[in-house]
Amino acid sequence: MTSPPVLILPNFSIPFEVECDAAGRGIGAVLMQHKQPIAFFSKALSDGNLSKSVYEKELMALVLSIQHWRHYLLGREFIVYTDHKSLKHFLQQRVSSPDQQCWLAKLLGYQFEVKYKPGIENRAADALSRCVDVGEMNTIISFPLWSDRQQLLDELAQDVYIQKLAQEVQNSSTSKPV
Repeated sequence: MTSPPVLILPNFSIPFEVECDAAGRGIGAVLMQHKQPIAFFSKALSDGNLSKSVYEKELMALVLSIQHWRHYLLGREFIVYTDHKSLKHFLQQRVSSPDQQCWLAKLLGYQFEVKYKPGIENRAADALSRCVDVGEMNTIISFPLWSDRQQLLDELAQDVYIQKLAQEVQNSSTSKPV
C-alpha cells in the first residue's frame, strides 16, 4: 500500500470491491478492482460516535464508504468486505435501533453483497481506520513515481538556455527571463 505506483484507474466494465473497517478512533476503507486500490478513504470518529458499539461503528464505516464512492457504486453491483462477521447478515436482520434504521435507509438503491474478510486479510482498510495522528497518515499517502527523472535532469544540465535561466534566477530572485 505504501510503495508507488499504488492507485489504478477504475474500469467500469468490471465490479468494484470495497474493504472497510472501524477501529479505535476512526474508520477506513479502500475502493478496489482485482485486489488493486483505486482510492482510499479514512475519517476520524466524533466524540459522540466513539461511545457507539463495535457493530454500529463497523456499520457506519460500511455506509460512509459506500456514500463516499456513490459516483462509482450507484447503479452497479459490488462487494463490500468487512472484518465484522455479523455485518454479513445485516441486510436480512430485523433492525432494532433507530440509528441502524437510519444507516440502512442510506443504502437504499445500492446493489451489493457483504462478505466477511478476516482482519489479517483486510490490512489496508485496517491501517486507515487506526491512523489518528497526522504524522502517521503521511506514511500512507501515495505519490507518482517519476521513471525518466535522471534522463530529464541530465538533459536539463546540458541545455545552455535552461542553465542561463537558472543562473539568472539564482543571482537575482526578482529577475524575469526574457
